[in-house]
Amino acid sequence: MFLMPSGLANAAVKVVSWNLEWFPGHRPTASAAEADEHMKQAQAALKEINPDIFIGIEVRDWASFNELVSVVPGLTTHVVSNFIDPETAVIRPQQIGIASKLKCIGADSEPWKANVPLTPRGFSFAALEQKDGTLLMVYGNHFKSNRGTGTDEAAKQVADMRNDQAKQLLAHQPIIEKAFEGKKISGWIAAGDFNTNTDNQFPLCHAVELLTAGGFRNTWEGIDKEKRLTWRGDKTGKFQPTTFDYIFTKGLGDLTDAMIDSPREVSDHHAITVPLP
Repeated sequence: MFLMPSGLANAAVKVVSWNLEWFPGHRPTASAAEADEHMKQAQAALKEINPDIFIGIEVRDWASFNELVSVVPGLTTHVVSNFIDPETAVIRPQQIGIASKLKCIGADSEPWKANVPLTPRGFSFAALEQKDGTLLMVYGNHFKSNRGTGTDEAAKQVADMRNDQAKQLLAHQPIIEKAFEGKKISGWIAAGDFNTNTDNQFPLCHAVELLTAGGFRNTWEGIDKEKRLTWRGDKTGKFQPTTFDYIFTKGLGDLTDAMIDSPREVSDHHAITVPLP
């Protein structure tokens, strides 16, 4: 059962972002049976959510993402990243897909610039044409994780990487504006798993502040912490639930994010959503 906050169910355009936890199979070495079960559970959940724009994080490849979104009528895959591990040259099993019920007139993906330690993640992008002919620019993101941050030096290194990733995302916007020169852009969305928050949990990481200073709205702004614990925490209890997932918007007014009470069987993250005006 999905608990949709008041006012979201009838939104004109429902944007949903969801980290699907090593989809399909919950782990990189999942068996065929595990992948099949995860696919069925995620398809049932996504069909009930029924997004108009869907950003899927930690998906294995185009085929699995496309199979997932195929259960929602009208939802079409526009892009799935193909990030390669910079150390092994192997395609990573954690990619980013964007699908929607709108017309896509351009899509791409870009890895994060090389840093130390190297990270294979990045962002996907899709330019979507709305009914009035204006464009909605959509980014799906997966920022550097907090794995291996046991020392102050390592924590600073990871924070610096996320700060650089936020800057890279912002620097991509003028490139897109030039590429679509002559087209009216009505708004921007940057959604996904940013692996950080504004609760002083990562004091050296300023990714959220950088994005908001760059003109994006943090749609969690003003929402109590208990209502935005998008990551459920680990099973051992060592790491508590926290806010890792965001939908940032630009040029779309004062939108407010909301969490969908989605099944634990699908992911260790909750799906999140905003309604577009």
